[in-house]
Amino acid sequence: MLALFKGKEHLAPLPQYIDIIRSLIGGTLSILILILLSKLTNNLFIMAPFGATCVILYAVSQSPLAQPRNVILGHFVSAFIGLFFLKTVGVSALSIALSVGCAISAMQILRCVHPPAGANPLVILLTAHTIQYQWSFLFFPVLLGSIALVLVAWLVNNIKAEKKWPIYGLAIIHSKKQL
Repeated sequence: MLALFKGKEHLAPLPQYIDIIRSLIGGTLSILILILLSKLTNNLFIMAPFGATCVILYAVSQSPLAQPRNVILGHFVSAFIGLFFLKTVGVSALSIALSVGCAISAMQILRCVHPPAGANPLVILLTAHTIQYQWSFLFFPVLLGSIALVLVAWLVNNIKAEKKWPIYGLAIIHSKKQL
């Protein structure tokens, strides 16, 4: 613990400037597109956890947490769990906490862990007193918003990139080696 205060720990290396610029452009473009889609269609395409998704999509794009399957399915599963708790159990300290735990477990079981998606049940249950959530929330903004983020990331993360993105897509069936 003393090493933390003495400055002996090692920081992660500074990213290459092209990666920093890619993050700037990708994060800005992703959120701008979601806002514009929301205004053009009168459907919600954006929610707070998508900001954290952009951090993962652009700052650590080669991570398993940043792959399309994890982003799309992780958000969908976690939002479903949040809505399920809201509609069946209601809002309480226990339902809020349990919904997050269930979302994490479900993402692990389904191999689609995406940390920002863990906030979806919180967003749903903590704002249920001001927003009337319907099951359609799973499509607008959760599913279509996360698909839009993945499409923008595919474009931005492959511009002048040393490594292509994604590493894997939406694979539902795993090879025998992975089972």
